[in-house]
Amino acid sequence: MTALLLHLAFALGGGLGAMARHGLTVAITHRYPVSTLVVNVAGCFLLGLGFTVLAQSPGLLGEEERRLLAGFCGGFTTFSTFAWQSLDLHRTHSLVHAAINILLSLVLCVLAFLAGRVVGAQLG
Repeated sequence: MTALLLHLAFALGGGLGAMARHGLTVAITHRYPVSTLVVNVAGCFLLGLGFTVLAQSPGLLGEEERRLLAGFCGGFTTFSTFAWQSLDLHRTHSLVHAAINILLSLVLCVLAFLAGRVVGAQLG
């Protein structure tokens, strides 16, 4: 297994994750940045689930597939977009709107990651 192959797997995962994120963003339109919240929560759940399942079954996936998963989650989640949208909510609406977006994203993403771990532990 070469380092180049691992980098390519990560890059492929990132591209697929970015495409999935874009698809959800197009599908979910709302005045509030709901699509970013959905993507971040789902990505945290998937990462928690994937890492837990992989930790319990080290031979389940090879290193290339692990890198593909990590790249997908990295390309799928959108914290740079989250930061921009939070500041935009502050600018266009109020500090309260921005704070709600920040709190919801942080709390729900941490809970989703933990839920992924719980589901992963039950699968293993």
